[in-house]
Amino acid sequence: MRSLDQARTLCESYLPGLIDGLTELPFDRREAPGGATLPVFRNAGGPGLVIPKDYGGLGATPLDAVRVTRAIGSLAPSLAVATTMHHFSVATLFTFAESIKNSGMEWALLEAITSRNLLVSSGFAEGRPAQGILAPTMTATPVEGGYRINGSKKPCSLTHSMDLLTASVSVPATDGGMQTAFLLMPATLRGISRHPFWGSSVLAGAESDEIRLTDVFIEDELVIPTENGPDGMLDDLQTVGFIWFELLITASYLGMASALVERALTAGRGGTTERAALATRLETATQLIEGAARALMAGETDSGALAQVLMARYGAQDALTDAAHRAVELLGGMSFIGSPDVAYLIAACQCVAFHPPSRGSVAASLLDYVDGTGPFIFSDTRPSDPTTTAPRPADPARPAAPVPAEPVRAESAPGESAPAGPAVTGTAPAAGATRPAPETGKPAPVAVPAPRQMAEPVAVSYDPRPVTPRTATQTSAATASDAADWDQAMSLFDGAEGIRLTPADCDLRYWFANVPQRTLRGNIVGYSPDLVTPDFLREPGPLREALVQEVAFRALAEERAARAIGYLVACAPDSATVEFYATQLMDETRHSMIFRNHLCNLGVDASDVDAVIAAQTATDRAAILDPLEELGIPIVRERRDFLGGVVLLTILIEGFLAPSFELSERKWRPLDPRMADMEKGAGIDEVRHLAVGTSIIRDAVHQNADERDRLVEIIRDGMRLWEQLPVGDQLTRWENWFQEGIVPHRELIGDYEAWDGRRLVDTTAQERIQKALEVTSTVHSTRLTDMGLGRALIF
Repeated sequence: MRSLDQARTLCESYLPGLIDGLTELPFDRREAPGGATLPVFRNAGGPGLVIPKDYGGLGATPLDAVRVTRAIGSLAPSLAVATTMHHFSVATLFTFAESIKNSGMEWALLEAITSRNLLVSSGFAEGRPAQGILAPTMTATPVEGGYRINGSKKPCSLTHSMDLLTASVSVPATDGGMQTAFLLMPATLRGISRHPFWGSSVLAGAESDEIRLTDVFIEDELVIPTENGPDGMLDDLQTVGFIWFELLITASYLGMASALVERALTAGRGGTTERAALATRLETATQLIEGAARALMAGETDSGALAQVLMARYGAQDALTDAAHRAVELLGGMSFIGSPDVAYLIAACQCVAFHPPSRGSVAASLLDYVDGTGPFIFSDTRPSDPTTTAPRPADPARPAAPVPAEPVRAESAPGESAPAGPAVTGTAPAAGATRPAPETGKPAPVAVPAPRQMAEPVAVSYDPRPVTPRTATQTSAATASDAADWDQAMSLFDGAEGIRLTPADCDLRYWFANVPQRTLRGNIVGYSPDLVTPDFLREPGPLREALVQEVAFRALAEERAARAIGYLVACAPDSATVEFYATQLMDETRHSMIFRNHLCNLGVDASDVDAVIAAQTATDRAAILDPLEELGIPIVRERRDFLGGVVLLTILIEGFLAPSFELSERKWRPLDPRMADMEKGAGIDEVRHLAVGTSIIRDAVHQNADERDRLVEIIRDGMRLWEQLPVGDQLTRWENWFQEGIVPHRELIGDYEAWDGRRLVDTTAQERIQKALEVTSTVHSTRLTDMGLGRALIF
């Protein structure tokens, strides 16, 4: 089919390898929960499709974006629908960057999306009575340095794969009223949780579940006020964004219908006249939506242009669904019965009608616009038949399955029903709550791909168990004394990233009074004398290989850290800070000593320890530790930049490595209790180091706001470096060896749980790495936000 072939050719020119990558996946896997198509989309550079070239993007015009989306929709419907939300959000961002409301931040953000292939999801909502289509469903409460955000979004496309979340939010205005603002935040912030919602198998691959925000702290510079249009109209920013949405969501379904029509034409079913009529009907939809895209390219972006786009959308909607039905009819009953793809595509095509705005909600305003009696006002204030207007889904990028109607809100006009979704009062629904699936009354299922053996590094995946979120500003109630206690200290897996400690809290007096007896319990080598290292860990094999490499790397990494901390001691600004970093130097040096000692427990002769460490860490030293030193050491040695050194040590070194070391404690506990105890004691120290380093930067930024930009740039440099380091290869190597090595010892491990509800013997290498990465993301985002440097998280 000529127009579809042209769309595929264009797709390949913009996103090389995407079509081949999608066709290599079976159709049912493309559409299943788990987001199998999203890595393919990322690898092809899809996140930068509509971002202008000036911002490092691919610069697809609206017409080209429509055609590329059509090609994607013909192969992977869920991917087309999910990424429409990404493109809609990104288009809003670059419109922001080009407008007078530009805060100076959007440029860097857009470049980060393209360079790092970030996916952006949206917490925008459909219209409420008397409000525009982007009326907030989230509230913002001002706090020191920013806002606490509360609310819920369901369904929310890209729930589990998003890197960034954008949303509209109500914030207090200077005149004492409320104002709509645009916010963006990292999806890893503490307080953002994912919950099952989507119960249908149709378009399940778009990851449309529920996002809840519970007291999520966000810095004030990431909340950007918008302007309200007159008489309930959208402002320019919202109008342009929504034009993009209508174009791309319609193109997604045009692609699905095109796949069915192509099958019918290829099969030669029906007469020539029937096939010609079928093709004409589909091309009618194509011309309508492509014509609207050309109008956007010509600069038509006012409310009248939105009216024209909506009429094109409704016309294309009728044409493409009609074409899909005709194609299925021509293909015949046996094709429908014999090919689940045909049944799926025809079902998916019907969902185009569920995306906002519904025809009824804008019918009266469209009539005013068409007959010239008034402007087009995109509002829910005048549905054509309020007694029959049904709730609409909250996510413009995903049609929502029917749910029981929510109670009418107090602000609703008489006779109008509130849209689907909870009323936001500043408190999100309780963690773990489920909503009945459509019509069944049973919780909506979430399908998660079965764990597989790890073969290569993987990205973080979704953990389906609801969690009780801790906010970035909700500090732990643990005291400094508790933080050093073997039995009471919290781990990073359990939320210890929320602990706040200062250098004065952890000076030399504190260290001598707490660490030797309460953390170490008098055990200089890090473990109790009654613990033993099993003989099987001295025998050659994958389990010993994994342990020896971990221990050797830890010994070397801790020694390198101690040497770097010496420079921080030398340039610390006051005595309390000198004392704290002197204790950290002692901690890191002791960590190196105990891991060196453990090599002897594993059968290495004391005289050979240095040689074993050198041999076991040669690759990782050159690829990971050396580049980190090349970045960090000049900052504290030549430039004597104390704050720069602290932020790199806290975020780049300990913030990234500590969670994987804590995972080490948990996985070795039933196999090598000495190793587990050493890791636990070192972990208690690392939590203290993270907390104090955070407070130093937080106080410095608070006292001198000019430091913020400089420190953010240092963090960005460090993050760019970290993304290039083969840490994933290292973890994969260790975890694959561990996975192979535990097979003969499953009975010894028994029902021991690596974390709550998950037996170690049931975990995979992939799952353990993902768990460590999830905790790393939480620690990273929480600490940076607490420092007042949360902006670094989104670039």
